[in-house]
Amino acid sequence: MMKNINKEVINNEEFDLICKYLKIRYESNLSQRELANRIGIAQSTIARMEKNMHSMSVGNFCKLLSALGYKLEIVKMEGENE
Repeated sequence: MMKNINKEVINNEEFDLICKYLKIRYESNLSQRELANRIGIAQSTIARMEKNMHSMSVGNFCKLLSALGYKLEIVKMEGENE
């Protein structure tokens, strides 16, 4: 499932985020095309993001998550100063 992501060109946080998103999409039984149609973007945009050939805008990523019933949230890292 996650073997197609090129981890060499992204950081661990982005890799983890894409993996979590993919798990949710697969569990929702939605194809890239179905998800793209729900939010009004090209299926190829989703494919490139999933293979990490293209960084998706935060806005479009939030739309993807929303279409799956999720939202993006910012959480303070433990041990970090404010």
